[in-house]
Amino acid sequence: MKKLVIFFLVLTFAFAKYENLIINLIGDKTYIQYKGLIQTLIKDNNVSSIEDVITILKENGLIELFFEKPKNIHPTFIFVNNNPIFNTKTLYNTLNNLGYYYFYPIKINKKNNIYKITLEMQSNHYIDPLNFIKEIKNYGCNVTNIKKTQNYTYYIDCQNEYINAPLITQKTQNFLNIKGEYWFNTNNFKKALIKTSKYDNFHPYIAFYDKNLNLLNIITNNNLQRQIIINIPKQCLYIKIRDNFTKENIKRGIFIKGLE
Repeated sequence: MKKLVIFFLVLTFAFAKYENLIINLIGDKTYIQYKGLIQTLIKDNNVSSIEDVITILKENGLIELFFEKPKNIHPTFIFVNNNPIFNTKTLYNTLNNLGYYYFYPIKINKKNNIYKITLEMQSNHYIDPLNFIKEIKNYGCNVTNIKKTQNYTYYIDCQNEYINAPLITQKTQNFLNIKGEYWFNTNNFKKALIKTSKYDNFHPYIAFYDKNLNLLNIITNNNLQRQIIINIPKQCLYIKIRDNFTKENIKRGIFIKGLE
């Protein structure tokens, strides 16, 4: 009997913890109508995170995301443990990976340890909160809360943020990016060899960043180069490579190899 009481107390606590989130996302009317079902699903699925809750709501058709016709939406993203430059890159990469490319910031604010950015984009639906949560986790960030009024507001902790970039290795690797911009994790190498196709016209632009995306150094060259060996600064964790003029100059991609 005691174990049964404890079980129901745990269940009640789990539901109460996310009740405001659920009401906020689906509305009072839908919540009242499906409260019993939601309670049962939370019990049966061992819910322990916002992602779990939204998965249940989405799988049961309780989150409405689509509009009758496209309109401007204004999602807001609030970062704690913030680094605005890093946070913005992570946010934009996340949205790009979800298929959003045409958006721009309309409001930016930083106060104390809080960085807040509101975007404008045109869409026939809200950003899928479940897909957003899953994608931004790939960059070491966790969504800690979501609020919905006319638009969605995401609260995000990026204490363990990182760039999801390929590692430089001792083996020559070939990469092709239609955007013409390449990011790499230095993987503790002190030097690297960068090459391009003999049919391309590479004018190197190489930027070096530390773990917090502070710029350490930039190498640029207006002269054509087929290959270049770079020295990697001691504190460097990330390298960005592009052509100094246009992405068309390296449209066949680049080759990179770490050197001891």
